[in-house]
Amino acid sequence: MDLEVIDTIFTFGKFAALTPSSTNNHNPHCLQKLYEICVYLLYVVGFSASIYAKFPLFLNLMPIEFVLAILYDLNQFCYVFYIYIVMMRLRRSRWFRLIKSLAAVKPAPKKIPLKLIFVVSQLVYYCLTTFGVYVNVWSTNLTVAAFYLGELYQNYAQCFYLIFTTIILILLLSRYERLSETLSQLIRARSQLHSKQVVEILQKIKKTVFTLKEGVEVFNDIFGWSILFTIFSCVSRTLVYIDIIIKHSEVWEGQVALSYYHGCCRILMSWVGILSTILLCDSIMKKCDEILTKAYRLEVQLTSYEYKEIQVFIDAVQHNRPEFRAASFFAIDRSTLFSLLNSLTTFLLVMIQFKQM
Repeated sequence: MDLEVIDTIFTFGKFAALTPSSTNNHNPHCLQKLYEICVYLLYVVGFSASIYAKFPLFLNLMPIEFVLAILYDLNQFCYVFYIYIVMMRLRRSRWFRLIKSLAAVKPAPKKIPLKLIFVVSQLVYYCLTTFGVYVNVWSTNLTVAAFYLGELYQNYAQCFYLIFTTIILILLLSRYERLSETLSQLIRARSQLHSKQVVEILQKIKKTVFTLKEGVEVFNDIFGWSILFTIFSCVSRTLVYIDIIIKHSEVWEGQVALSYYHGCCRILMSWVGILSTILLCDSIMKKCDEILTKAYRLEVQLTSYEYKEIQVFIDAVQHNRPEFRAASFFAIDRSTLFSLLNSLTTFLLVMIQFKQM
């Protein structure tokens, strides 16, 4: 069963208190709650220490750069707060509703094991983090580097949820692909089936459409805010790094260069995750359009007895199309990427001109 990957993700996530400990952990016991509280308190201490260590650097920034830096850190803190307080406490049941929706629908076969995708991405992150720790210790000292442990944790939380989001979207896409394949088989075998059999198959597919729509809504509840926080942090971080690269060519020299290489790798990894999320959401919506097109093709082959059922099915698909939203602020589809690039370019031009004035 492809949902075993969620067990694997929960196994990793429970150590950082980012997910329930298992797919059956509906009501955590006292020790689990205490562990999650301790992890969160340690993060708050680490975050405060990180702000304290970076504050002298903030004072040397231009006003617009200072605002971006403060908003970035505030965004990261709100991100972790959302995971711990909202998702792990107030909306914990959403995790299990999503798993139930996915388990109710059979997937299409996948070429690449999802566990392999998750494990490889984790290894890449650990290697990048090891490099970052080495750079911080080498360029400063062990004491100063220790102040940035809270920042390391929030970076891991962001990366973890980016990977998790991508895998859940792949699971949803495989189920819509299975629906499309079932309709294709029904079209090919129409002449060999009785009217009653056709109606029964359409009713089963219609029920699956409702189930997947519910799964998409739960996905938006869980990952909508995390996608929004990730986009904001990635865009703001990208603006700061491009601005520094344009105005300070000396950052590519000496010990500081390694730190910027590390930062650029993190930004690139975030952009890959955002791009994957956008393209997967768009693919799911296109797959729904494909299902609707096949339903119209099937409509012309049906008898009067079956015609009413296919009309009901078409209405069900049209009114239960998957819609992905970033915390209800904007829809996530292919056009989102161009909107991000447009906003990035606009803010970058403003920052450059602000510096030159």
